[in-house]
Amino acid sequence: MASAASVTSLADEVNCPICQGTLREPVTIDCGHNFCQGCLTRYCEIPGPDLEESPTCPLCKEPFRPGSFRPNWQLANVVENIERLQLVSTLGLGEEDACQEHGEKIYFFCEDDEMQLCVVCREAGEHAAHTMRFLEDAAAPYREQIHKCLKCLRKEREEIQEIQSRENKRMQVLLTQVSTKRQQVISEFAHLRKFLEEQQSILLAQLESLDGDILKQQDEFDFLVAGEICRFSTLIEELEEKNERPARELLTDIRSTLIRCETRKCRKPVAVSPELGQRIRDFPQQALPLQREMKMFLEKLHFELDYEPAHISLDPQTSHPKLLLSEDRQRAQFSYKWQNSPDNPQRFDRATCVLAHTGITGGRHTWVWVARVPGYSGCFQLSSPPSLLGTEVAA
Repeated sequence: MASAASVTSLADEVNCPICQGTLREPVTIDCGHNFCQGCLTRYCEIPGPDLEESPTCPLCKEPFRPGSFRPNWQLANVVENIERLQLVSTLGLGEEDACQEHGEKIYFFCEDDEMQLCVVCREAGEHAAHTMRFLEDAAAPYREQIHKCLKCLRKEREEIQEIQSRENKRMQVLLTQVSTKRQQVISEFAHLRKFLEEQQSILLAQLESLDGDILKQQDEFDFLVAGEICRFSTLIEELEEKNERPARELLTDIRSTLIRCETRKCRKPVAVSPELGQRIRDFPQQALPLQREMKMFLEKLHFELDYEPAHISLDPQTSHPKLLLSEDRQRAQFSYKWQNSPDNPQRFDRATCVLAHTGITGGRHTWVWVARVPGYSGCFQLSSPPSLLGTEVAA
């Protein structure tokens, strides 16, 4: 079979000098050069400097007569055969790889240089002393390695997918917790808002009442003080007038006037009554229910929102023989095969259970427990402070 390089070289020899493409309907002119009939016709239609001069050959510049084109049927057959060879060469390269250097089919693989070789490459001096194998023989051990790698990769992918599934379920549990906490916060604040509005109305009403009583006592105080000032002003005017009179008139009824002034008792009114003053001093006591409610609200909100996750480590000394514990002691998997576990008094032998290694004795804690049993898979959240984990995992 002709090589791809040889076919390409032949195709270059049958190119049209004008369009640089493969000759189409080749014709020969007087000088012997060949061109596409269409290309040469268009070339002749281009006017030259002298309209009466004959056109010249695009290659050798020899003049030729425009009507002297001679079809070259033999060259046309050669072009057709070369195009057929190009097609066969292209199809052959699509089905089998060929050497880029020699155009021959590749049969061998050099183990030393890790190169694919044709027959010509194999005989070359640089590969003569190397280990050669047929392509399929050389690929066989690599296929085995690929199969092993695929097995490991698929296993790791399954583990990652399992982790993804488990973590997605855990995230869904956390999202549910957040949604629940959100509703709790909204509910608690709505209750607090309603209570605050009620307390505000009560306290404002009491302050309004105190304000009215103060204004009423202020009016009464102003009235009494005005009366006292008026009476004292009258006595002062009477004494000032008496003092301005002559001695005979001043001594007239002087003793009764002085006695009346000296015996005059001043009534000292009080602006705020003791009872009203006590009510004002006792007003802060009215805010005690508000303080108690705010304290209870903060404690309840802190209790609902602020709790720490429990870090549970399973105790292998207590696990049922059908439970397989993970290396980190965080997971337990049910197995139908009875494990050879040491017999000790703490181990469960009837109920399929396992205890936590360290108990929880105080506070509020949560953990997520995922059950995987035939025909069912689900997530459960436990939010209580037990000191052991003894939930049965068997269906």
